[in-house]
Amino acid sequence: MENLSVAIVGGTGNLGGALALRLGAPGVKIIIGSRDAEKAKKAVETLKSNLRAGEIVGMTNQEAVKGADFVVIAVPYEGHAQMVSALKGQLAGKIVIDTVVPLNKVKPFVPAAGSALQEAQQILGDEAPVIGALHNISAVDLGDVESPLGDVLVCGDNAEAKQKVMEIIERIGATAFDGGPASNAYVIEGLTGVLIHLNRKYKSKHGSIKITGLGGGAKH
Repeated sequence: MENLSVAIVGGTGNLGGALALRLGAPGVKIIIGSRDAEKAKKAVETLKSNLRAGEIVGMTNQEAVKGADFVVIAVPYEGHAQMVSALKGQLAGKIVIDTVVPLNKVKPFVPAAGSALQEAQQILGDEAPVIGALHNISAVDLGDVESPLGDVLVCGDNAEAKQKVMEIIERIGATAFDGGPASNAYVIEGLTGVLIHLNRKYKSKHGSIKITGLGGGAKH
């Protein structure tokens, strides 16, 4: 997976920026996307000082996805369907990584499609596989490349695409586990609400999940 390029749609937010720093550490090319090209470029200038390696550029969402192998959706749920719809027709041959969690005032809920992942897949149809990942990782830890990361559950119905996403997760220093088909996404997305509660209850910003008893992640 050399010369990998990842577009982060919604890359000017906390999760998008943190993920950009993590991906940059092993030398991945990062393309920050935004509806406003100038906003994307400003985000890039802010991130550059903390970028360990790799190349990072900013442009509109539509321009960002053109040159990417993987497209990460990292927008708030309120803009999720609209964003995926806006990208439809431009994602053929790419893998979409959906990190979005349906939340209403930090409380998780199940959308009509069953999950954010399934909503995206319904919109895109057969154009591109949608894989869910990175829902349960703290943006604080993700953005600090020295911080250890919790385990990552990766789900989706396309086995080949899911394996490729798991390899990216391992590349940024986390352990990836196959979390099953897209129908499991609502559980994985909903765990974020539990972690938000735990972080508030125990005055932390580092809550994550750990899978035990299986002997490893993506390589097993």
